[in-house]
Amino acid sequence: MSKKFIPIKVNPENQEHPENIEAVRRYQVSGFPTIVFASSDGGMIAKQVGFIYPNDFAPVIEAALEKEQAFMEKLAALDKTPDDVKLNSQVSLTYLERMQLEKALPFSKKAFEHDPKNKTGLIPDLHNQLGLAYAGKVEAAMVGAPEEAEMYFEKAVSHFRTVIDEYPKSDVKDPAQYYLGITYAIKGEFDDAISVLEKLVHHTSDANIKQNAEAMLERVKDLAGSN
Repeated sequence: MSKKFIPIKVNPENQEHPENIEAVRRYQVSGFPTIVFASSDGGMIAKQVGFIYPNDFAPVIEAALEKEQAFMEKLAALDKTPDDVKLNSQVSLTYLERMQLEKALPFSKKAFEHDPKNKTGLIPDLHNQLGLAYAGKVEAAMVGAPEEAEMYFEKAVSHFRTVIDEYPKSDVKDPAQYYLGITYAIKGEFDDAISVLEKLVHHTSDANIKQNAEAMLERVKDLAGSN
């Protein structure tokens, strides 16, 4: 199995190689050690955080291979039936999971066009994941590319608002509102963030979301008070 992978060791503390830091950012590595299984085009197939014993590593490799094989099969099926709405949605969601936003967009566009009534049940989640992908680009772009940051921000807000306004009974409606509040906060629009999070705290029936929203609301209020 290991012959199907090329092992690469990355040290993000080595300042002589900024591409190492870029890899950490790209794959959202927050702790070490972390093992990332990536495709040849840079997509993240799977991620294993924390130390793992050699004897336990084979199942991790096998799971990554199975996941990649399943995705390749979906792509092959989509080649045969390019207008299949469910497959387009699934492929787009997988590309987003792999942190490949640009590759996801053509498939999400087709899914939105051919499934306006959400018959697949995947459209709200697709909007939510696209919103998260764009929101994740806002903060990094704010430093050196404010126009790009504004574009990403507007797209993130649009996708979250679509879930909230058009799919109010969706399971991802409350998460979309939570992410919307965070996105406003990242952009420094604290009043909007507070408004969105307060509404979420008052109406959500999900205890975990309510707890997270309350904690985030306090953080945003602190940030607003210090600015």
